[in-house]
Amino acid sequence: MNLTKIKEAEEKHYMPVFSRENIVLERGEGNCVYDIGGNKYVDFVAGIASNLLGYAHPEYTKAVCDQVNKLIHVSNHYYTEIQSEYISKLCDASGFSRVFLCNSGAEANECAIKLARCYFKNNGGAKTVLASEGAFHGRTLATLTITDNAAQHERYSPLPQGFASFKYNDFDDFKSKLTNDVGAVFLETIQGEGGVRPFSNDFLVNAYALCKSKGVLFIVDEVQTGMGRTGKLFSFEHYGIKPDIITLAKGIAGGIPMGACLASEEVGTAFKQGDHGSTFGGNALACAAANKVLDILLNGGLLERAAKTGEFFGQSLAHLSKYNFIDDIRGKGLIRGIQLSEKVSAAAFEGRLRERGYLVNVTRNNTLRFIPPLTITKEEITGMVSALDEICASTNV
Repeated sequence: MNLTKIKEAEEKHYMPVFSRENIVLERGEGNCVYDIGGNKYVDFVAGIASNLLGYAHPEYTKAVCDQVNKLIHVSNHYYTEIQSEYISKLCDASGFSRVFLCNSGAEANECAIKLARCYFKNNGGAKTVLASEGAFHGRTLATLTITDNAAQHERYSPLPQGFASFKYNDFDDFKSKLTNDVGAVFLETIQGEGGVRPFSNDFLVNAYALCKSKGVLFIVDEVQTGMGRTGKLFSFEHYGIKPDIITLAKGIAGGIPMGACLASEEVGTAFKQGDHGSTFGGNALACAAANKVLDILLNGGLLERAAKTGEFFGQSLAHLSKYNFIDDIRGKGLIRGIQLSEKVSAAAFEGRLRERGYLVNVTRNNTLRFIPPLTITKEEITGMVSALDEICASTNV
């Protein structure tokens, strides 16, 4: 099928929820994807931070194919060896003792909310969950409620009760909102969809300390920042804190749908049998994929390599601050953002980079977001930054 036929089929049959670019991707190799016309693109989107190992990674591909030939899925009424092996490794690597496996970031965050509510009710009654303005935590009704999107809130109201918000990175406002009816705080260390906006070290350390002093659960959404994305296995490790709950997805299984909610022993045992579940969560195929990703991160040297490459990426992008229409360059490791002024269009920059063979995407606040595979090379980064520099140099404002 050509592009026209594919678009006709999509327009006729797919619910109209996506805005897609006019390219049809057919295959991937290394850190690049190819369209049906044979055009090559270095991928700085990576399935929105999901394709952690790029494409056709030999060890990963073998592990997945071997598992397909052995066992893809059985009910969670039964044990599987690969799930047991994986959760043991994940808990050892993370320092958490309890885990629930699911299929996506929204499900992992939904699980965290439900777990927190069970914990509240086991310890004295219902409590409010406090989340940040500018956050993105998912598209279920509960996770949408703690996602900062007024238009979506209006469209899907009435929304679930028991949620409140504080101003992004504003500790005074946070402190004023942390009233006695708050039982949990839910945040991303770096707001990905919100425009690659990191919370400051001071905010995170002080907010965490205040929550600990008040017995409030501290929940970190690591869906986009986890699994080595920031140069450490989990982004919270940069700040010397230990959340009560974290959530993972996207890159956890290298592109195969998977999510996880991890918790301390005290909090993780608030669930009782039948309180939560998932048909496909933690199935054999996803666990085999995630198991190999974790092995490559921890034992294959990729975590250390990603940390060095991420530092190089930040230094390379910093040179673009000379352009007066670049308002900010921010991020950590291999999640980076360039916020452009209102004088120029981030979407136009995205298109011009695509014409030069580089895929990036646009998030809130007119921000170009870069979330490549952790296997991205310094040469590929240099090529993309050079292309972006040329685009900036030819932009008149």
